[in-house]
Amino acid sequence: MIREFDILDRFVRDAVFLGDAFRESSTLRHPTDQGNEREHAFRTVVSKYIQRHAKVYKRAGVEDSSTGEWFRQQDVVLADPRITPHRILNDDGRVYIDPSAVHTAIEVKSVVGRQVLEDAMQAIADVQTAPRRRQADIHHVRFPVSTGLMDYIPVSGGVFAYSSTSRRVKTVSKWIESWCQGRPPEEWPKFVTIADLGHFEWCDPDTGFCVPWPSKGTELLMCFQAQRPHHPLVALSAHLNYLSRFWWVPGTEFRLGDSTIVHGLRVGKAIYPSGVTAPPDTCHHPCLECQRFATD
Repeated sequence: MIREFDILDRFVRDAVFLGDAFRESSTLRHPTDQGNEREHAFRTVVSKYIQRHAKVYKRAGVEDSSTGEWFRQQDVVLADPRITPHRILNDDGRVYIDPSAVHTAIEVKSVVGRQVLEDAMQAIADVQTAPRRRQADIHHVRFPVSTGLMDYIPVSGGVFAYSSTSRRVKTVSKWIESWCQGRPPEEWPKFVTIADLGHFEWCDPDTGFCVPWPSKGTELLMCFQAQRPHHPLVALSAHLNYLSRFWWVPGTEFRLGDSTIVHGLRVGKAIYPSGVTAPPDTCHHPCLECQRFATD
């Protein structure tokens, strides 16, 4: 139990830290300084919950090293530092990186309305569709996408915001769903996390189970609405932890990583789309927060 409460306390402290960083940065006069401080706070927290072989880069430019094709500058990039080429700028540590090394990209926003969220999702879509060229002839995996199977694992991505102009889960869900309509699931954000509202992700309409990586195009959007301030952070870290199990660079040996946080259990109030039934509740712990305890 001591370890469980230690993990619980860590999430609570980190949620407080993010909230304090947002409020304190509001006193800064320049919007860029506000954004930089809030991105720094987010990177500090996220770095605690990812696999150790990944590094967190700030405002990284994703560029194909062979063709020069540009996939935007992403606010936060989780990438494998062992894979070259990296071009790290001397001025402030920003990096230009080939998509072959990128695992997950995250757009960080202070407050999202519909247009800001749509712009962030478009940025994520661009990098998620970046080709990860193979560096060896041996095919290690077959990864399912809407058009069939790929011989590499695509880049994943999502959006983190401190707050939203709407306080309604239904409204934010419509923003996300409307933008995704007519687009292949490879372009959909894997998650949208709003720190003071909840964590949005996809679910299987037949079972109600979470789908951390939509591929069929039939997945529907659900939300873990916050009942306590740390709930969205727990859900986000669980999601990133799941995605990290599949981080793999073409041409290297594929090894399935360990997941230290169970994915798909309740954190906050689970809100399902119309017609979707919640999966059976097999958790009998009074806390209902098994994700943070890595228990079944």
